[in-house]
Amino acid sequence: MKYLPFSKYSLALAGAFALFSPNLLAKTTLNEILQYAFVADPTLDEAKANIAMAASQTKVSEAGHLPVVSLTGTSVLSQQHRYTSERRSGPGVAARVNLYAWGGIEAEIERDKYRETYYQHTLSETQETMGLEISQLYLTALRAKETIAVYKESLRWHEKTLKDLGVIATYDEGRYSEVNEALSRKNQVETTILMQERIMQSALNRLSRYNRGQVLSAKDLVDPFNNINVKTFISRYKNADITKNPSYLAQQAEFNSSKAAVKAAKARRLPAINLESTASRHEYEVYVNMSWDIYNPATKYEEQQRYYSQKAAEAKLREIELSVQEKSLTSETDMVRNQRLVEVARKQIALQRKVVEDNELQFDVATKSLIDLLNSYQELSRVQLDEVAARNDFRDAAMSYLASQSRISNWVSSEKSPTKFKQK
Repeated sequence: MKYLPFSKYSLALAGAFALFSPNLLAKTTLNEILQYAFVADPTLDEAKANIAMAASQTKVSEAGHLPVVSLTGTSVLSQQHRYTSERRSGPGVAARVNLYAWGGIEAEIERDKYRETYYQHTLSETQETMGLEISQLYLTALRAKETIAVYKESLRWHEKTLKDLGVIATYDEGRYSEVNEALSRKNQVETTILMQERIMQSALNRLSRYNRGQVLSAKDLVDPFNNINVKTFISRYKNADITKNPSYLAQQAEFNSSKAAVKAAKARRLPAINLESTASRHEYEVYVNMSWDIYNPATKYEEQQRYYSQKAAEAKLREIELSVQEKSLTSETDMVRNQRLVEVARKQIALQRKVVEDNELQFDVATKSLIDLLNSYQELSRVQLDEVAARNDFRDAAMSYLASQSRISNWVSSEKSPTKFKQK
């Protein structure tokens, strides 16, 4: 199983890339953050340590075929035999090697080798999961940034309206009553901006963990899926073979490990046959020893536990297969739907801007009320927010698609800059 190596050398390269990349000085792409995280984040070190731990456990099981040699020291305090002897006193050596265990040792080795495979695939799964979490933080901040831009434009409209209203009121004092309504609407917009800024800053602060501890600003955020063609994107990153999905492969290894654990548990309920020997200064003996727990409820319940663990792993395997198919289909559909919504919303924005311009002119000559004008501003903001929501839902769907196909790391390595596909 291949996985990203971690070393001081590779970390130094990542640091040098981060410091001297001219593109990074201007913008910080999601790809660049993920590239650094896949090298430097300790989450992956933990996953690699689990692989080494599982390999050590396999060695423990393999040692079941090897002899065990012990030094002994015995001092008899009291004994009663037909022929009393002190020969058991003093230092000695004891050895034991298994002759037959009904395949129990082999089953334990098989179990632990599958656990090694499980952790190897889990490393890839962890990398994909971490990539999705980082991407969600980045896209959350980007969504908030674009939402703030809409409300700031709305705020400028309200400020312009208040300024114009002040001029009009100098000639028509009856219009002063409209100022409070305009101020109230302006205050609502300012409140929304502050709330979105809080959401954005929270995401950026959390994202700093994966960006060398540096907190990004709103201007650093760029669209990672700018102008992509949906069909090209889907075909490029589609993983048609479920058996290549690391989550599926990890669970398959877990299932096989559980099956081997059931075999090992059954074997432990059968007699163990060992060749044993002892030696001291006065005597030595070599003998075959058979040990069989004819009553040991713990082994019975352990076998049951392993069996149900196997059934749970089998069910989880089927659940993963269905989940991958469902997420893939849903994200593909969402990408297409949201791309169309963006196109429709942009047309509506252009039309609504004309409505706003007309209402502004009619407001100046008192043929439209302030409420009519403010409502037109509000409607334009609503349409703009619909476009922002559809655009960001598209990004979320694209990232969800990559995650469902376990292609985030593949996307990171192949897309060194924001995607350059063009719409047809």
